[in-house]
Amino acid sequence: MIMNDKYNTMKFTDVWDDSSDFESEYLSSPLAIDGFTIHHGETFGGVTYPNNLEVLYALLYSRYGNSPIANRDVNQFKFKVFSIMFEFGPNWEKELEINKKLRGLTEAEIMQGAKAIYNHAYNDGTSPSTGTTDELDYINDQNTSINKKSKMAAYADLLVLLRSGASEYFLSQFRRLFTVAVMPQIGFRIFNDLDDEEGDN
Repeated sequence: MIMNDKYNTMKFTDVWDDSSDFESEYLSSPLAIDGFTIHHGETFGGVTYPNNLEVLYALLYSRYGNSPIANRDVNQFKFKVFSIMFEFGPNWEKELEINKKLRGLTEAEIMQGAKAIYNHAYNDGTSPSTGTTDELDYINDQNTSINKKSKMAAYADLLVLLRSGASEYFLSQFRRLFTVAVMPQIGFRIFNDLDDEEGDN
């Protein structure tokens, strides 16, 4: 019989075979700190956030589930994963959030252009200054300019803003943590007396 070939290191699914272990280990690591932690279904300020940790695990599993890790030290591999999540995770989440809002815009909203309001106040009795950004206490007249985009231009601008590769870029950061050129160990054969007898015939 022939022994099954084994890779020199564990696979991603050997390290984390379900999302619950992945989530709990990440949240208990020193790299899961306020302001940089990927949301995990928690409620804060009356807002319940999506479980993006579960989403990320599913994405990593689909991309790297059966890939051998590049580290023999599994603990170091985990910290490398968490460090990438620390560095790139918050931006990934924000891009997902913005994309969701952009896709939810109505046609009227995407066709709405810039709006400019010009106020003028004459002889208000104060010393002139060009270094202030404070609004005027009163105005004598006001001019308003409102632009509206054509439907074609509005959709073209929306397509430029929508990013379909946010997750692709994030997932590509984990590629270096896995073996690129996989070289399994050479299998070996175990012979018994019956094999020897059959070989002599």
